[in-house]
This record gives sequence, structure tokens and C-alpha cells, in this order.
Amino acid sequence: MGTGKRTGFAALSAIMAITMVSACSGSKAPDAPAGNTAKHEPVTLKFYTGDKDYEEKFRTEVEAKVKEKYPYISFEFQGAEQGKEIQDLVLAGESPDIYYQGISALNEKLVKFNLQYDLTELIRKNQFDLSRIDPAYLDIIKNASAGYGAGLYGLPVNSFTPVLYYNKDIFDKFGIPYPKDGMTWDDAYALAQKLTRFEDGIQYRGMTMNFIYLLDNNQLGAPYLHPAEDRSAVNTDAWKSIFTTLTKFYRLPMNAPMDERSRVKEVASFTKDRISAMHADVTAAAESFPDDFTNWDMVSLPVMKEAPGTNAQINPRFYYILSASKHKEEAFKVLELVLSDEVQMQASKSGKATVLNNPAIQKAFGQEFSRLKGKHTEALYVNKPVKAVPARDSKLVTVPVTTPLNKEFNNVLTGKKDVNTALRDLEETINKAILAEKQK
Repeated sequence: MGTGKRTGFAALSAIMAITMVSACSGSKAPDAPAGNTAKHEPVTLKFYTGDKDYEEKFRTEVEAKVKEKYPYISFEFQGAEQGKEIQDLVLAGESPDIYYQGISALNEKLVKFNLQYDLTELIRKNQFDLSRIDPAYLDIIKNASAGYGAGLYGLPVNSFTPVLYYNKDIFDKFGIPYPKDGMTWDDAYALAQKLTRFEDGIQYRGMTMNFIYLLDNNQLGAPYLHPAEDRSAVNTDAWKSIFTTLTKFYRLPMNAPMDERSRVKEVASFTKDRISAMHADVTAAAESFPDDFTNWDMVSLPVMKEAPGTNAQINPRFYYILSASKHKEEAFKVLELVLSDEVQMQASKSGKATVLNNPAIQKAFGQEFSRLKGKHTEALYVNKPVKAVPARDSKLVTVPVTTPLNKEFNNVLTGKKDVNTALRDLEETINKAILAEKQK
């Protein structure tokens, strides 16, 4: 959420001085037609991602199109394996050209090791039209980049939109009307109360959720860190409302065993055990639904009463071009292609939310994804994303927050702490981490 101060290693900085070479832009002649490589030397782009599932998707959905348009460009994939983190690769002279990851990568990896690169000049030079990208997605990277005094350190390429899934069989079994678009969390809670019941030897759960995502991308736009000071910002009315709203589903009698919940357990209750009537998660979750689980549908994510019509903060994935890349021009051609109407339309049809503001591409969501055939995919666009969190000053310290946040959420839902105590403890944990980071 917040931004961090520029830190790194002396050895890495020395190598960066050598590896930060200007882009090999070559001439501005039109791209050679497919099959003609006479005007271009072969280029191999190193593509790095911490998402182990993305390589296959990239190869089937993007690489072939890149090869068709730019036959001289090929790819080498680099994964986040032990000993092959970005800093390791740079030290070894194997710096990636393109990095695919969420916004946290900018703060925790790129800026930390001075690998960030402002795309502003490449965007201007190639006359790339930023107005085609939905401002809700673009503002996230704009705000984050502004915290470091730059224009744009990456471009969003796909997104994960949260919705509320529901199991029709469970609703039908108990004669309860299906959920609707535009519900509040109080409305969803009323449904969950009716559906949390023991029947025919089965303990049904009214609601499960990917609470890690819902906390990290909360619907009130509440930050973890103070926007102008080196301290926590979690002991607030906003965070109290978020914790109270989401944990109350777990406090329903018999709703869940009193152990630590996780996303894996929550999804399994909905898709494998099929004892959960509703499940709040991102649209990408449908990709993992079993083939024999078909009698489900979706509606818009319930909203906080303080923010009607507002979805969770969107969490797009970005393509970053690294400062150490020797092939920035070719890397930008890949970004352009991935953000073309053609590629975004195909991605939308296959069940990946587009980052473009093109209504036709949005409407095509899931048309060619068998698990989404006949589903209420319009639910994706009922609510508007909450406004992106403003950037923190780059001189301020950032620390990882997700792990202690989830720990305290679990402490509340399992009854170990009340909300006020959990948030005070979380505040103290974050402040101690900030102090420790500043003393390094």
C-alpha cells in the first residue's frame, strides 16, 4: 500500500553502474513482417515472475502473438526460485528485462535494489495511448510511481476482480432466495445466518471468503501506514469497521472450527466439500473450480455500509521494464502487444478481467471460458473500485504488513482477542518493524 525508502546493497549498486546500459532502440523503421528478420538482430528477453502459474499462460496467450508480429523476439523465463531472486540475477549479470508482478513488487523489489525504470519516454516515443487504460488501474501505478518522483514505473496488464460466488444447491435445499447484486455485508450476513445450520449430518457454512485479499484490498481504501509519517495507520475506525464486518461471519455459531483459517481451507469448503453457501473471492478463483462443480453463480461483492457501490481495491498485475535491461525498446513492444485490443479481448473472453476501459472487451468476459458459460459475469462491473491509496513520500520507511495483519485477523475470528486489542497489537508490531528498519 505504502511506499518505501530506497535501500540496497553496495555490491548490487556497483554492478548496476555497469549493467544500466541504454536501450538498444535501433532504427525507427517499421517492424518487419512476420517471417522476415533481415532488419533485426535476434533478441532474447528475460521474463521474470514470482507467479509460478503464469509462464504457461504467457506462452499460450502472449508469446505466440509476439513471435508472429516480432519473429526476432524470443523469451527466457526466470522464476523466483531460491538463489534466483531478482537481486541474485542482477549480481550474476542475468538481470530480467520484464518483471510480471503486483504493485508490492515495486516497493519491495525494484526500488529497493534500484531496478525501477520510468516508462514515460518510451510511452511518448511510441505514442502509446494511456487513455485506453481504465484510470482505476492506471492510478495505482501512477500514485506509487509519484512516491518516488517518477512518471510511470509499469503498466497494468490484467486484474483480479472480487465477486460473491454462491452454491445454488445449498440455497435451493433450504428454500432461501439467491443473493443479489448490490447487497451490503449486513445483507450477506443475514443470508449467512439462515444458511449456517446442521442438516442431515452436515454442518453447512453461510459464508467463506478470501479474507487475505479482502483485507489487503479493503473497500474503504484504508492504508496500513500513515501517509506522511513513519508509523502505522491501522488503529482507526476504518480498520475497526473492516475487522468487525468480516470477522462476524466466523463468529456465527457452528460456522467454522476454532482454528486458524486460510484461503485454501475457505476455497475447499466451497468447491470441494461444498458445505459453504457463499464464497467471496476474485474471479480468477473460478479457474480452479472442479469440473463437476457447476451449479453455482456470482453476484457483485457485498459493500461496506460506509461506501455504497464501492468494490474492493483492484489488484492488477503489472509489466515492469527493469533499469538494467539492455532491450528496453523490444520489451516495450511486448507491453504494447499485451495491452492491444486484440490480446485484451482474447484474455477477457478466456476469463481474465481487462484493464482497458473498452465496454465491448469488458462485456466479453468469460465468453469462451466453459466454467463461466451462462454465469452472471456482469457482476464484475456493478461496483466501482475504491479510489487508489495515495502514494507515501519515498523518504518514509515501508515494512511488510500482510503477515501480522492476517495473524491479528485470525486472533479475532478465533476469539483470542477482541477487535480493539488486535488492532492495538497490530499497530505496535508495525511500529516496531518500522523502527527496526530505520535503525539498519
